[in-house]
Amino acid sequence: MTEQQMAHEQPAPPWYSRWSEVPWTLASKSQMARADLPREPAGAVRGYVAGRDFRDKEMDVELYDVRESKPTKASGVQLASAEVRRSATVRVCTDCGAQCQLPLSERQGRYLCAMCWRIAMVVDTQIELRERRVANAAWARSLFASGSLAVVWVELVDAEPTPSGRKRPPLAARVHVVDENGKRLLDLLVRLAGPRTKGAPADAVPPEVGGTKLGKVFAGRRRVVWGPLQTVLERLSELGHPVELEPNPPREPGVWHRYGRNWPDGVADRYAQWRGELDPATSELRTPWPPGTADRLWLCLKRMAETVDVGRPGESRGRRRQAEEQPPYGLVGAYGVRVAVTGPAGAGERLAELLAAQEAVLPASLVGPVPSREVPGAVVTYMAGRGDVLVPASAGGTVREG
Repeated sequence: MTEQQMAHEQPAPPWYSRWSEVPWTLASKSQMARADLPREPAGAVRGYVAGRDFRDKEMDVELYDVRESKPTKASGVQLASAEVRRSATVRVCTDCGAQCQLPLSERQGRYLCAMCWRIAMVVDTQIELRERRVANAAWARSLFASGSLAVVWVELVDAEPTPSGRKRPPLAARVHVVDENGKRLLDLLVRLAGPRTKGAPADAVPPEVGGTKLGKVFAGRRRVVWGPLQTVLERLSELGHPVELEPNPPREPGVWHRYGRNWPDGVADRYAQWRGELDPATSELRTPWPPGTADRLWLCLKRMAETVDVGRPGESRGRRRQAEEQPPYGLVGAYGVRVAVTGPAGAGERLAELLAAQEAVLPASLVGPVPSREVPGAVVTYMAGRGDVLVPASAGGTVREG
């Protein structure tokens, strides 16, 4: 096998959409250079992560295997001297005291390691779920206060796929309905396939009978649906037995938070948010086991309506930003003055140390370095400057972005 063939068969390096997905064994050149004990890559590119350049344009950051890297030529004595001079770099985690290898960024007045930052994000998610639970409780109370209700549970009886794997239309559907008091209104198994289609349940009622019953039970009632009711109605219409339904009353628009999470508002989604269980491995919201019947769904809605404000105390980050009208973290404009340094590697870090010692820039606000597009071979380093120091009084107190 030739070298060209071997190179052709080698898999492409993996690509990561965010830094939290990058394995600990991979790092960028700038990360290695800014490490407590700096290193430099010695192997090939082993991956890419989505990032942004100094113009805030999307770019792929090259990642290298730390195990293939080698120490820089700086001796231990030189590193110790540099550490004495360095004042803008923070490596000790505020919460747990970890002596981190990479510099830490200031986040809401604290310098957190990766684990403490993850814990902080999980706690913030739990606080936001408590806030969302209160909103879902108000939504559930509005359902029972709106008058006649139809709580609907729908399950499909699927057909076997074709030999090629194509999905066939469902054979039948079970539609279970209770009212606002949990009293059963309908428990229907309706056929959704033509008379010549095999495999449909023998006890399913014909489409024309099912369509008539659905129209009667939904008349004058607000519907709360879990399951593919729309699929049932579409199949009945295709079979020549459409069901005319009155539109549900429009929901009152919720309070939109500019910096909050975009929570889905389907019944199943609200149920998962009300449960509010997070997966300990991924920190993602778990999908709860489904209630299973309309009367069990009714019970869950009643419990949601009776929920009080319990859970993690405090306000979520999104709520605080909405109240303060602060721009999201990391966006241009989060500080008054942006200082950009173009030059050889290390110049920006050294200038940041000097300016931080004079309290002209914010400590640990260093971003970069990134390759310069204007000056070949140079890099650009950014830092957040203090407007009250760098902007002259003659500017009338107005701080502009630099």
